[in-house]
Amino acid sequence: MHRRLTHLMKYLCCLSATAVPAQDLMQTVTLAPSADGGEVMPLTGRVLAEVPNGSLLLEERSGQLHNLTPKQFTARAARLDAFSYLPPDEMATLLLQQTGGGTAIHQTEHFVICSDASELYTAFCGRLLEKVVVEYLKFFEDSDIQLKKITAKLPVLIFRDTARFQEFAQRQHPDTDFSDVPGYYSVRDNQMLITAISGDREFRTNSDVVRELKKKPRQVETIVHEAVHQLTFNTGLQVRFADNPMWLSEGLAVFFERASGRSSTIWSRPGEVSRIHLPGFQAATSRNRLRLPLSQLLESDQVFQSPDQLADAYAEGWGLTFFLIRSDRAAFDRLLSHLQNRKPLQPVGTTTRLAEFETATGRSLEDFERYFLRYMSRIRTRP
Repeated sequence: MHRRLTHLMKYLCCLSATAVPAQDLMQTVTLAPSADGGEVMPLTGRVLAEVPNGSLLLEERSGQLHNLTPKQFTARAARLDAFSYLPPDEMATLLLQQTGGGTAIHQTEHFVICSDASELYTAFCGRLLEKVVVEYLKFFEDSDIQLKKITAKLPVLIFRDTARFQEFAQRQHPDTDFSDVPGYYSVRDNQMLITAISGDREFRTNSDVVRELKKKPRQVETIVHEAVHQLTFNTGLQVRFADNPMWLSEGLAVFFERASGRSSTIWSRPGEVSRIHLPGFQAATSRNRLRLPLSQLLESDQVFQSPDQLADAYAEGWGLTFFLIRSDRAAFDRLLSHLQNRKPLQPVGTTTRLAEFETATGRSLEDFERYFLRYMSRIRTRP
């Protein structure tokens, strides 16, 4: 009897040690009937967040998020299997279904690329994306920020022309205008979308691709920029559907993006002075004052929604990020640690945002702005 009891205790201990945390268990959510009476398939995934009003945030195995109000679902049932992302081949199949005919799959170490562009251009993008991963991870090697391992290959869609890109973008996010956008990262779908350059089908060698892209460095910068967004949300630096300050999110992506013709991927490392936003920053600075007050940039994302303030917001966001990384990396890392601790669907007030910034930098806004402008007045960009 004693021996049986000992074996039973060991068995129960093993079960306890290997038990899956509740938040990582799968759930099936039954959706409410659609308005047109069509069939509605249930959603299966893990619940990342619930709010007091009954809404929940569910992540499917594809990485797509669903923010469901109580009226949008009728039931939910727990399952015993642990959540996991789609393996690469299943992700590839899903992307092919979403994009329709004419597309092909190209896989790299960290990405599943679904493309209808030429093989040469697609392969170039794969090499560039992997270079971004290497430099992104290297950027955090000596910092206090601990990143999560990328546990699944990340989905990337490449479109051979603007028309196909626009058509897909409008289906994915019908309420957003993508008319002047060459690419973007969808936080909801965890997908990166980019367009190929004109003349893509005429490339005969990789040298042709590189030669053409050297004439259009902004294309390379768009890929790098959006890749950094995707990496921040898949390494635990930022939390999807959390209140992430846009100046910091966009500032970090711009800090990485500048192209350089010295590399076979036309980009080598982060930290080059922005050829676009430094002139914008200088134009928005007059008599040691910022045209867009620093408090407005920090306390909310409203300035990024204003057409009249958008250029200044990007310029100051980049400048602020550039200054902090170059002059006080510890303060920058302290700000990033706040992002890592954000919770989905939980807004952060203006007072908290400002207090986080002043605590991280150890200065009042007025004092900080004085040092910031003095430093940036000495920055110059190379041709």
